[in-house]
Amino acid sequence: MTPLLAVRGLSKSFHGNVVLHDLDFAVHGGEVRALVGENGAGKSTLIKVLGGVYQPDRGELLVDGQATRLRSPRDALARGIVVIQQELSLAPHLSAAENIFLGHFPTTRFGTVDKAAMRRRSAELLDSLSIAVDPSVPVGRLSIAQQQMVEIAKAISLSARVLILDEPTAVLDEKRVAILFELVARLKAQGLGIVFISHHLEEIFRICDRVTVLRDGSKTGEASVGEIDQEWLVSHMIGRQFPVHARQAHSSGKPVLQVEGLTRPGEFTDVSFAVHEGEIIGLAGLVGAGRSEVARALVGLSHPSAGTIRLFGRQVRIANPNAAARQGISYLTEDRKAQGLLPNRPVRENATISNLRRFTRFGVMNLAKERSYVREMIGKLDVRLAGMGTEIRYLSGGNQQKVLIGRALAIEPRILIVDEPTRGVDIGAKQEIYALIEQLVANGVAIVLISSEMEEILRLSDRIVVLRRGRVAATLSRDEATESSIMRSAALAA
Repeated sequence: MTPLLAVRGLSKSFHGNVVLHDLDFAVHGGEVRALVGENGAGKSTLIKVLGGVYQPDRGELLVDGQATRLRSPRDALARGIVVIQQELSLAPHLSAAENIFLGHFPTTRFGTVDKAAMRRRSAELLDSLSIAVDPSVPVGRLSIAQQQMVEIAKAISLSARVLILDEPTAVLDEKRVAILFELVARLKAQGLGIVFISHHLEEIFRICDRVTVLRDGSKTGEASVGEIDQEWLVSHMIGRQFPVHARQAHSSGKPVLQVEGLTRPGEFTDVSFAVHEGEIIGLAGLVGAGRSEVARALVGLSHPSAGTIRLFGRQVRIANPNAAARQGISYLTEDRKAQGLLPNRPVRENATISNLRRFTRFGVMNLAKERSYVREMIGKLDVRLAGMGTEIRYLSGGNQQKVLIGRALAIEPRILIVDEPTRGVDIGAKQEIYALIEQLVANGVAIVLISSEMEEILRLSDRIVVLRRGRVAATLSRDEATESSIMRSAALAA
């Protein structure tokens, strides 16, 4: 069967650096094709070639078996090739209907926008895809999951034949992932070809038919999903065997953080838990359950209206993140792009800005001491970069995350709060972050782990506090915690 979209012998270089080399890749109608690889493997470059952003140096691109040159994203759209990036491209002040038909509005015979037709056709389209979104609501008021559904509806309105989904589940909880996968299955049944990019390997086996693996710009493996396992994927992605991280039992010491009756109206109510030395407490729950909001209150980014926080047995009020750092609490934000990175500043500054006092004396910065710490951090976390003066925006997502972890460790914390620590990083970086967390715990650091990845929560946590609608629905021991027990508490608790 002729593929809807294919490349043959594709090569692409930037400034002499080969990013894709002699690559063959194809997606057929009625197929979900997984594209996997570590950060820097060439996935993003391939997507941009398929979407008309980049032109190949060598090789050919074929649409319906015919050699084609896509000179721009508009050319790709005209051919029915739609890319939905991880960073959504919706206009938040416009309605869902306006976003869906942006650039190709239905018009009246006078040439003006036919708003009634636009609303009607949007409602019909959303209904046909079983997407529960009011087309008149501004997308800025929708959840991330609903915005993603609007992006897909927009693609279908453009008569998409090939849909490329780049990390579509990165910001979704399990419930919304299931809804997205149902939609993907319906689109597949309608004959669309779907390219699915994800760092979550378990998702490949849930939704995809075939998988193509890239490493260093070359294809290292291709197979039917039913014929392989995760070990096969990992070995082809990183070129060596990488043992799956195994949970280690942690022997906890005295309590270092005790939260009692913590309340912030509209976000969380009567939240209580304790974290001990050398222990990992997982905060689990669906999106909107209040996990990140609790974390922000613990480091002074917001302030509870009731309840107490005790550190090392002493009641404290944490005014701001600087005060938290002085108390030995460090925080890794879930949104590294908007809240974590200084994108135009060098890695050196990004790694040390959380604790400049460590590198100053009498108000004067000791640059040698700062460089020494950054050099040690780069080596310890295996950050791959040209030099510590490199602007952090040029690093891969996994390496950016490692730098932010290095920043969190710069204050030498006794309590570390990590929110989605492996979001958007590849399998190799993920395993390295897991190993670092285990090492910190072994050294007595207490960790609060927030993650939407069920596998991550179960692997790392000693106890799991499940939140539902801002309240503690259950506290589960390691032995009690299973995927079903967590989801039952998160979704069904009274």
